[in-house]
Amino acid sequence: MRPVTATRESADERAVSEIMGVTMLLAMVISTMAGVMVVMQPFMQDLTDNRDWAAGSVAATQFNDRLLVVAESPVGTGVAVNNQHVKDTITPLRVAEVWQISADLAGNDRVTVSMNNGIITVSSLNESAVSVRIHTNIETEWWNLTEGQGQITTNVSILGWVQIDIMNADEDVIHRWIQAPLDGVQIRTPLTSGSFQVNLVNGARIEQLPNQPIDVRSYPRLHHDQTLDGGLRVSFVLLDIDVEGLERSTDVSLDVESRGVITFFDHQARNLRLTAEFTGSDSPESRYLRHWTDSFDMHRATGDSSEYIGFGPNGRVSGAEGMTIHPSSSAFHLDVILQQVVIQ
Repeated sequence: MRPVTATRESADERAVSEIMGVTMLLAMVISTMAGVMVVMQPFMQDLTDNRDWAAGSVAATQFNDRLLVVAESPVGTGVAVNNQHVKDTITPLRVAEVWQISADLAGNDRVTVSMNNGIITVSSLNESAVSVRIHTNIETEWWNLTEGQGQITTNVSILGWVQIDIMNADEDVIHRWIQAPLDGVQIRTPLTSGSFQVNLVNGARIEQLPNQPIDVRSYPRLHHDQTLDGGLRVSFVLLDIDVEGLERSTDVSLDVESRGVITFFDHQARNLRLTAEFTGSDSPESRYLRHWTDSFDMHRATGDSSEYIGFGPNGRVSGAEGMTIHPSSSAFHLDVILQQVVIQ
């Protein structure tokens, strides 16, 4: 008869073997799962980025819609924004754009105004310009011209909007030139590599993914159309977004409030000129020009630009001298307003 101890040792050996088998199986499962996680990680990151990108894009679009609604509202009215994503990621864009708009308003003269480092240069082709009125939201200055020409060193602050009126001998405004610096906001969504940025400037919505060019999803509100009597009308709605007090607790909702509207132009006009300067490393200027002047380029390419009605380059075809409305010498109705909104 075999010893009893031999039977016990055989059972122990079998138990140990089973434990080792289970342990090896678990190790294989864990190793396989780890491999799957390594392989799936980039896909999971992409899925997370896509979810965050979609959330950021929707939040920015909804916030932009609210800004435009408030901009159309009476002074002192507005909305409260409780979107946590917007409250956590909003940052101001100071002087994101500076627009200069000018046009002849009365008479038959052709007047040119420019401003550089506070020095204003005025010239009139027929020498009918007699005086200059420089107006800001703070103060007003008057200057006289000699034979329709002059170079003025102004003492008024040019940090905000500036309106320069050129008067004739009858004190009629024959030309107006305005400059409007515009602030905006940026909503930034962190991604795995970099950030998804949405700039809300002057009514436009500009998106940019990491290491990608900007994508203009909506443009500033510059339009032209035909009036009921067959005339031409040009309208431009500027939007300035002032940001105050974002250092407070993010638990408090953002208040978006209207600060009213300033009317720069509501006149019959000629010889329109629109120019803009943009800050930032990736400017939307070329995309704006292409959007507004594509039809002009098509007419010019076919050699049939004489009958063209719409926006096109002012002077050089490159657009370096700004835009105008064609035909440039014909009279049209010009409407330009500045909507002011504050976020606090």
